Amino acid sequence: MKDGPLPFYVRDEDPPAKREILRAGLKLFSERGLAATSIRDIAAESGFTNPALYKHYASKEELALHLFETCHRRVWTRCSAALASGRSFDDRLERYVGEWLAMMDEHPDVLAFLSDSARVLWPRASPAVRRQTIIGLARSLMLESPSQRRKSSSVSPDLCAAAVQGTLAETFRMIQVGVLDGPAVRWKAALTALFRKVGA
Repeated sequence: MKDGPLPFYVRDEDPPAKREILRAGLKLFSERGLAATSIRDIAAESGFTNPALYKHYASKEELALHLFETCHRRVWTRCSAALASGRSFDDRLERYVGEWLAMMDEHPDVLAFLSDSARVLWPRASPAVRRQTIIGLARSLMLESPSQRRKSSSVSPDLCAAAVQGTLAETFRMIQVGVLDGPAVRWKAALTALFRKVGA
């Protein structure tokens, strides 16, 4: 069993075997992808047997979906709280970008897993999870931008939201592969200024 704080996709009440299975599943799904990860791989990585894994999850797919929904909820909640804590568009934008960059540094495996598995797992997620979209948060932010408030922009808020969220996602990828230097938070001022121009 690993020491240190629990990852944010593990609950305090989870028994030790389940904690390690969740850690192992997330690690392998983020490194190898869903298709290339087997139940046997997860069991070996966790230090528990296949039957111990099946005690908590009926299949690899059930484990993956549980992790996907849990991680998505946590990411959405953090981003939503960042938006809610700001008073103006500029303040909310800065807090939103800051929260994303902090998560890139704190939980790169979680963001990689969510991004890489969304095409497969998002359609299977519960209706409650699918109502809480990240692009919806970005859209709510950009609806408050100066251009949208003046109704003077010919660009839709959906495209503005896509520009923000897509740029954040690509920034994460570029840091992952070494095109941009980390930590991600070093890019906060530059990204915030860029997104301000999108909403100007």
